[in-house]
Amino acid sequence: MKALLALGAVALVLSGVPAAAKTKTYMISLDGHCDVITLTVNGTLVAGTDASSCEAGIGGGLIGTVKKFGEAIVAGVQFSAKPGTQFVFEIAYPLATGGAWDLYDTTDGVTLTKAESGTYTVEKDAAHMQHGGDPVAANPGR
Repeated sequence: MKALLALGAVALVLSGVPAAAKTKTYMISLDGHCDVITLTVNGTLVAGTDASSCEAGIGGGLIGTVKKFGEAIVAGVQFSAKPGTQFVFEIAYPLATGGAWDLYDTTDGVTLTKAESGTYTVEKDAAHMQHGGDPVAANPGR
């Protein structure tokens, strides 16, 4: 009887939960850099990897509105080549070629310094990825 009541309670709770958001995957290249980032968007949640041949990085964040920037993906990122530095990306959203991005870094977790900024290109597939330049995190705080 207790198991039946528990199952009924779970069913009642789940009936009020909206259907899961559709997951979409995008590939963007940072113009002027060799970085190619794969972003997986599920509702307002975002996971990303920079698995390009120039740099390895992983991060996650949210979609929201940023004062003085607008609608954006804001994500914390860690690059394997910079283990003592944490990064925060702002990427203009919805994703569209020519969209802006800003990259900030911190080594103390408190003070963010703008490291880089630029535009990005939404890639159709791996065969069309743009490459060139240094990794985005090569010289943080330039």
